[in-house]
Amino acid sequence: MTYGLAALWLIVGWCGTPWPRPWPWPWPWPWPEPEPDPWPWRTKILGAVAGLVGGYLYTQAFPMEGAVTAVDAAATGIGAFVGSVLANNVLGLIRVGSARPRG
Repeated sequence: MTYGLAALWLIVGWCGTPWPRPWPWPWPWPWPEPEPDPWPWRTKILGAVAGLVGGYLYTQAFPMEGAVTAVDAAATGIGAFVGSVLANNVLGLIRVGSARPRG
């Protein structure tokens, strides 16, 4: 792992799509609207850390041989993005599950 790859993973994790994201298909039940995030930086920092972990786990699952090329870096960026999205989804589900009923 190089510092360049770690920086890429942090940037990709920071830019991961936070919850709630628009879905391309209709749900059979309505999701409750989450309350506004009181600490929006929390999701960004969680995404960056999860991106770093996701990129590292990707390189452990699929080790790179020799010099790191741009294709290798882009592939590890996918691992970072998946890690970030999964972490933000879990955080979003926890927030929706703990939301108080309205009305």
